[in-house]
Amino acid sequence: MDERLSLMRGGLLYRLSHAGGVAWTARAYAPWIAGALLLIVLLPVIVLSAVDGRLLRGVSVPLLRDYNVWARFVLALPMLVLAAPLADERMWRSLEHLRNLVEPGDNANFKRALSTLRRLRDSPWPELILFALAIGASFGAPSLPLYEQATNWRNDGPQFTRAGAWLWWVGFPVFRFLAFLWLWRFVLWVVLLTRFSRLNLSLHASHPDGCGGVGFLGYAHAAFLVMPLVASLLVAGSCAVEVKYLGVPFASLHMLLGGYAVLMLGVILAPLLLLTPKLAALKRNSLLAYGALGTDSSEEFEHRWLGLARRKAAPILDGGDPSALADLTAVYATASSMGTVPVQRWILLQFIGATVIPLLPLGLLVMPLEDLVRKLFSMLV
Repeated sequence: MDERLSLMRGGLLYRLSHAGGVAWTARAYAPWIAGALLLIVLLPVIVLSAVDGRLLRGVSVPLLRDYNVWARFVLALPMLVLAAPLADERMWRSLEHLRNLVEPGDNANFKRALSTLRRLRDSPWPELILFALAIGASFGAPSLPLYEQATNWRNDGPQFTRAGAWLWWVGFPVFRFLAFLWLWRFVLWVVLLTRFSRLNLSLHASHPDGCGGVGFLGYAHAAFLVMPLVASLLVAGSCAVEVKYLGVPFASLHMLLGGYAVLMLGVILAPLLLLTPKLAALKRNSLLAYGALGTDSSEEFEHRWLGLARRKAAPILDGGDPSALADLTAVYATASSMGTVPVQRWILLQFIGATVIPLLPLGLLVMPLEDLVRKLFSMLV
């Protein structure tokens, strides 16, 4: 096993690719692996569709105008591969920092949690099961209405064309397996967060990250940005097909798309809420402690500079020193503004962007880009 602890470095696929010298988590090899998969999946489909006369025309939905193919295989498939090196780097850097936050008395529990995680990650059985599911789904997966209601490149009546059969039995299993791998890594991450949230941690409300010292978990969680991005591409591709070829009004999809975006953001960000009870308790207790300290220091300051009487309690800080009181005020402000969900605003915006931006081009089906530019130009001029 690799000496760096990362959820991406382990399992059957990693060991096989690492033994072959082209580990899929290596930044140098990821583009080559993505390119090879595209050739394996799409080159036969393009050639066979061209031979059958269904590449650019000849049917209502030729291959190059099938938005599902573009969304799933041309865009999403390479993303699932290219995102792995970045996710790997985020993971091992963040998990190394986790060790420093665990209180000494809980180190044994933390090591046991990591041992369980390694055992789950390195077992070949999860990936073998996922591979079987990726292939088995081709036997029972439903077909989109497009391929039943319009002449297209993939189906010739109830039968697959040669290009359609290749994509169904080769392309779709490859894509599903990669997607399942990401989902499995996400499950492992949730398991780790669950274990981590139950440990005694060295957290501080005055930490400059505004999250008690665990703000880096949002950075680590962003390793899974590819999941909402890919899911949104698939949704956009399916909706584009329905609007373009099946005559579904775009306005009727607003609730579907809005509900999807809210649900996806809720599901992908929910694991970070596991730390919320601990952070909320930290914030509450820290504000009480800093409040009491601030009262004593303020009384001492007013006693020294204004001559006002003070009580018998002695300040912990030299409250008569203006700089000390200013420092305490800054610390209290930091604790008061501390977030109870370990994710910074810029990370949250990245998740929102990954979920929403792939859906925006659907608007071009209602108003083509040329018409949109012309209308904007007329407004400005």
